Order: sequence, then C-alpha cells, then structure tokens
Amino acid sequence: MSMETYRMVISEDEPAEELLVDVYNIDDMIEATERIPYEEYALTSMTESSPDPRETDATADVTILDVQVTRVEEAFEVRLLGDREELAVERIADAEWGLTDTEA
Repeated sequence: MSMETYRMVISEDEPAEELLVDVYNIDDMIEATERIPYEEYALTSMTESSPDPRETDATADVTILDVQVTRVEEAFEVRLLGDREELAVERIADAEWGLTDTEA
C-alpha cells in the first residue's frame, strides 16, 4: 500500500432529515459513507437552509476505512478511522446546525 489522501465531507440532506458523511479518495470516488437520521436521536432541523458542508482531509496508508458517529453533549462527533486508528474528527454541534430536541 501507499499513502492516500481522503476527504471526509459532512453535510445535511435536502429535506434536512439526516446528517450525511461521505469519504472520497483522490479520484472523488466514495470510499465510505454513513447516514444518520435526526429522528433516531429525537432531533429536528429548525433552519430554512442546510448549513455549509464541513470538509476534512486525511492522508494515510490504510486498507480499511470506516466512519464512526457518536452523540456527545448536544453534538455529533464524526470520526474517520483507518485500520481502526483515528485519522480525522469533526464535531457537529446542534446549535451550529440548527438542530433541536423534539422531546424537550
């Protein structure tokens, strides 16, 4: 294997119902993807337009890529893992993305 650069893009779908995570290789081919429905976390979007996507690059020599999403203190923590090692992390706070708890 050799070093490869990956781009993790975190965005929101058009109806503002899901957090989308896509990881692209240097040729813009999707290497990993994850969809996180807000409904599963009792959240809803309160904004009229989707927030700007977040992008993070990572360069690594790995054979397996994975995306891990956890919920921590009113935010999503999105991790890009390569061979189970953390390559990149982004924190998506509810307040920044206009998300609110539907059970509150």
